[in-house]
Amino acid sequence: MITHYRKNQRKIAMGLLSFHKYLKEEHPRLKEIEHYEEGEPYQLYCYYYDEATNNVQGVLGIEQLNNQEIILHDISLNPSYRGEGLGFVMLDQLQEHYPEYHIIGTTATAAYLAKWKRKTGNLDGTN
Repeated sequence: MITHYRKNQRKIAMGLLSFHKYLKEEHPRLKEIEHYEEGEPYQLYCYYYDEATNNVQGVLGIEQLNNQEIILHDISLNPSYRGEGLGFVMLDQLQEHYPEYHIIGTTATAAYLAKWKRKTGNLDGTN
């Protein structure tokens, strides 16, 4: 389940973002987190694979645009959970949160987003 990021999740979110090759250094990760903490239009979501354990296993970073579009800036999942389709589950849940929005990617997320859209048949990125 995805939930809105809270500041007490900063360390785990920074750790998950460190899997991005462009966010390997701490300074860019810190700037990225601060960007999301400023709020609208940027949002960070945490993904709980098992809510009972209260362990964040993934993050989604988005920018909500006024024209019914969401830019997917970041998607990261704990390596232990990769290959199980959970990244697509995260995107499904994001789309459920924003059913009227078209999800678009960045150069870093476009290829993964395209795979999700093909798998779900959601080629326009809306519900």
